[in-house]
Amino acid sequence: MRKTVLSTLICTLAMGLALPAAAKPAGSVALVLGVKGSPFYQALQCGAQEKAKQAGLSLTVFAPDQFAADSQIPVVNAVTATQPAVAAIVPTDMQALVAPMKQLAARGAKVLTVDQTLHDTSFLATQIITDNEQGGKMAAQAMNRLLNGKGKVLVITQPPGSAAQDARERGFAEQIKAYPGITYLGPQYQSDDPQKAAEIVTSALSAHPDLAGVFSTNDQGAIGAITGLRQAGAVKRVRLVAYDAATAEVNALKNGTIDVLIAQNPKQEGEAVVDIALQLLAGKTVAKTTLTDIVAIAANEPEKADRYEYKADCL
Repeated sequence: MRKTVLSTLICTLAMGLALPAAAKPAGSVALVLGVKGSPFYQALQCGAQEKAKQAGLSLTVFAPDQFAADSQIPVVNAVTATQPAVAAIVPTDMQALVAPMKQLAARGAKVLTVDQTLHDTSFLATQIITDNEQGGKMAAQAMNRLLNGKGKVLVITQPPGSAAQDARERGFAEQIKAYPGITYLGPQYQSDDPQKAAEIVTSALSAHPDLAGVFSTNDQGAIGAITGLRQAGAVKRVRLVAYDAATAEVNALKNGTIDVLIAQNPKQEGEAVVDIALQLLAGKTVAKTTLTDIVAIAANEPEKADRYEYKADCL
């Protein structure tokens, strides 16, 4: 069954107090997130909103109900109809979003991607991303240290199509080859469904009782992996490395359920959206790629975890 789309306008900023009217940047900016309710995207939204308010920039934020192309494409089409001057989009599929985003650009908008990217970037003003492949390599390095170079490991990730998730798994798979004592069982897919991730873990432990490590490429997979490890009585015996720093993950890191987090900086990404939008509205040329922070956080680094925790503190 095709998913029902509920395109949600999250927030329209009133910017009248920020700057005198004559100083306001000309043109509106639309930000399309990957999905509603995600701690990462809520934090990204906060970064963009706070920066926009400071600059006196009109910013409107939208999000689909599901992190999926069929849920996001109607949202992008609706944004196209509003004719924004600049549109920053988190594409949920690197191929399926090319056509609707090209149509948006053809209507005169300066289009950029944030967090994720596309197969075809030729029409984009820029892309704001973290080095997700490097993040996957960092996860493999952390796993090797946790396992002292020995054991079976698997990856829980999204189905192929998400540029960021694909790159994280690819980086992990490439780096793990450097450790001959570690056997990589390959990726399994959970589609942002923690229950599915829990089932993957329990099934993997049934097939491989000596499973030693799990790497989840996002927070939903990590939450589900924790549930699966608890159900199997394997918490702390099976080492868990997870991407993102949602509050639930930070808490799990502090209590020892997660061993290492690979964290991005979504607020920085949101701030970059506005910085670049202001440059584009001023007619300036921007770099084709803007890289934002990525860090590894160990269980003995609670202050670092607090610093990078994904917080929607503007809502």
